Amino acid sequence: MAKQAQTPGRRSGQHPSRGELRNSVVWPVVISAAIWLAGLVIWLVAPGRFDVAVSAIIAVGLVVYLLWYQRRLPMTPGERIFSLLLAVPAIAGITFGMIEGQALYAITGVSGSLLLLAIQRALSVPFSYRMARRNFTRGNSELALDLVDKAIEARPTFWESYQLRALIYLSAMQFGQAERDALRALELRPDAHPVHNTLGQLYLASSRYDRAAEAYGKAIDLSPKHALYHFHYGLALYRQGKVREAAESLAASTRLGLPDVTYELQAYYYLICALEQNGEVEKAEEVSADMVKFREGIDLLKADLKQQPDFPELAVLRADLRDMEKRLAATVPQK
Repeated sequence: MAKQAQTPGRRSGQHPSRGELRNSVVWPVVISAAIWLAGLVIWLVAPGRFDVAVSAIIAVGLVVYLLWYQRRLPMTPGERIFSLLLAVPAIAGITFGMIEGQALYAITGVSGSLLLLAIQRALSVPFSYRMARRNFTRGNSELALDLVDKAIEARPTFWESYQLRALIYLSAMQFGQAERDALRALELRPDAHPVHNTLGQLYLASSRYDRAAEAYGKAIDLSPKHALYHFHYGLALYRQGKVREAAESLAASTRLGLPDVTYELQAYYYLICALEQNGEVEKAEEVSADMVKFREGIDLLKADLKQQPDFPELAVLRADLRDMEKRLAATVPQK
C-alpha cells in the first residue's frame, strides 16, 4: 500500500502561511501590549523619570531584537559584533531623541548608522565585482566574466565573486567551470545557501540528480523557507524515483509560495506525477484541478525552453512539457 504524502489541497501557493500570519497579526499585538504594560509599570515605579526609563527600555529592546534576529543569519562572530557596532549611532540617537524630545537626535543617529553601513559595504565589496554583477544582470556575460576575473584577482578571498562567476559559467552551460567556482565559494563561505542552489542547478541541468538532491538538502537546511529550494529538491528526488519524498517537498514549495506562474505550474505537475506513481490517484486528481489555475504558464515555459542551448536535461524537460500540455488539455473544458 502506498504511503500518504502531504499535499496542498486547494491552496494555490499564494496564501500566507501560519508563520506569516503570526508575524503580521499576533506579534504586533503582543509587542504593543508589552510596551503598554512596561510603560504602566514605569509610570507607577518612577513617574518623574518616565521618559528616561522608556528610552532605556527601547534602546535595550533594540539591541536584544538585533541579537535575536542575527541568530537566523549566516554570520561569523566578527560580523555579528561589527553589525552591533554599526547600530550604536542609531540606538544612541533614538534614545537621546526620546529623552530630549527632539527628533534631530534620532535622525542623526540613524543617518550615521546608514552612512557607516554604506562605507563598510563600499570598502568590502570590490568595485569590479559590482560592475560584473550589473553587466551580468543586463545580459552582458562576456564583459561580466572579464570584470569578475579582475575582482577575484584583486580579492581572492571574496566568496561572492566565485559565486557570480559560477552563475556566469552556468548560464553558458559550462558545468565544469561552474562547479569549480561554486565549490571554491563554499570553501570560503560554507553556510552560503545561494551557492548550494547554484550547485543544485548545475547538477539538475547535467542530470546528476543525486548530487542535486544533496545540494538542495543543504540549501534547505540553511534556508528552510525558500520555496524554490523545496521545488528543486522535490524535482531531484522525483527524477530518482523517490516519489513519496518528492511529493512532500513539492507540496511544501506550493505552500511557501513560488515566485511566478511557471514554477507554480511545474510544481503542481511534478506533484501530480509523484502522487500517481505513489498510488495516490485521488489526491493526484484533486491537485490536477489546482494545476489548471496556472495554465497561462505553459506558453512561457515553451518560449523559455525554445531559446535554451542544448544541455543533458533539456530533452527530459521538453518531454515533461508535452505531457503537461496533454494533461491541461484534458482538464480544461473545451469551448
